[in-house]
Amino acid sequence: MGMKLKTKKDEIWITEEDGEGGTARFLVSPMTPKEDLELLEKCKVKEWDRNQRFETPDLWMFRISKIRKVILDWEGIEDEKGKPLEFNKYNLELVYLYNPTLIDRVLVKADKLGERKAEEQEDQIKNSEAGPSGPAKKGE
Repeated sequence: MGMKLKTKKDEIWITEEDGEGGTARFLVSPMTPKEDLELLEKCKVKEWDRNQRFETPDLWMFRISKIRKVILDWEGIEDEKGKPLEFNKYNLELVYLYNPTLIDRVLVKADKLGERKAEEQEDQIKNSEAGPSGPAKKGE
């Protein structure tokens, strides 16, 4: 019998309401705070001023990149005419442009899940390390 080991990131469905009785579900893959920082590092703009190079974060690029990485699918998203809106990169960006509050709420929930995941990973690492006198012996 083989070992079943985790080989992909967590994917979780999040439900959001619009306050008017409408609901939608978003499939998300939460990012840990460390992954957020790594993505922010990749989203920098290089500028030159007086022969010096400066790198500044491009917050728009970071936000769009994060949305693309975190939100993987949706159910219950419709256009103005009530027609279901297909999930794709283009529609995801359109929904964000015209409904940033909704997408921000989804990202906040995903961030909380990512923080919890990072804490669990830290706890697992701490629990796997030997104590000051080495691992406990059976019966201690």
